[in-house]
Amino acid sequence: MNKASLKIVVLSFFIIVLSMPTYGARFPDATEMNVVLTGKTAISLSELFGLSASGLSSVSLQLGRGDVWAVYLMKQDTKEKLWNDNKGVPARYNVVTYSKSQEPSLTISPYWLNLGTRFPEPKVGYYSFQSPFISERLNLNDTWMQFLQRLMRESDWSTNTKKQFHRCFTSLEKRELCIEVFSTEDYTDNIARKGYIIVIEVRI
Repeated sequence: MNKASLKIVVLSFFIIVLSMPTYGARFPDATEMNVVLTGKTAISLSELFGLSASGLSSVSLQLGRGDVWAVYLMKQDTKEKLWNDNKGVPARYNVVTYSKSQEPSLTISPYWLNLGTRFPEPKVGYYSFQSPFISERLNLNDTWMQFLQRLMRESDWSTNTKKQFHRCFTSLEKRELCIEVFSTEDYTDNIARKGYIIVIEVRI
């Protein structure tokens, strides 16, 4: 085989390799944005978050581990670069704010995962964030636990499936926000703990 033929064979090989699809899973990218919902949806959500009855205007929700790492990869805001999420990753929080103006509004910001960037099954136009693992024995002063307890009192709460709660709300802007609760287990320190994960997803 002469050199010209060899070059053609090698080039063809690389073209084939580069054109082959990759099948590895990809965690979605984090982004910063304000999601605003108005009208009756804002009122209903404010009640679930405990804002209407308590008189509070906002609550903070700590992000789950995967979300926190995605936010770090976006911001890269530590003195020394981190290579994994096992140590030194700053905690991140989303703030839910309710306003009782002429048109009631509820704002959730700033961190969301862009589900259009995940693989497989990208969902273009959808964004989400989720809670840390919520232990059944968690302190009742925790904001996520308080939110979970309100969801448990709703009529569509179910204990018979892994997905124990699912409800969607559509705002005046035609934005759809869905709340899901999954039962799960955590094995930190090789000790099994039963608990929950809450996922909040919005379609823009």
